[in-house]
Amino acid sequence: MTTTPPLLYPVAESFYSLQGEGFHSGAPAFFVRLAGCNVGCQWCDSKDSWSVRAAACLPAAAIARQAAAAGAARAVVTGGEPLM
Repeated sequence: MTTTPPLLYPVAESFYSLQGEGFHSGAPAFFVRLAGCNVGCQWCDSKDSWSVRAAACLPAAAIARQAAAAGAARAVVTGGEPLM
């Protein structure tokens, strides 16, 4: 029996913080910023996440464990336009 290796996601950074905008503004969340962007918006506040070269490539299960360990009730996945 063969198994399929898990998909790996390039994570530029992850951190626990408060949601800064939208309906959940002010609510605690675990943020995961994916690396890799081919859009290159001039107003981007995280240009260092455009390249995937320095990113840690992690399976979804590892990212989920990090989010759970942070203790936040929600996780926000951002970047990787559009989750490339």
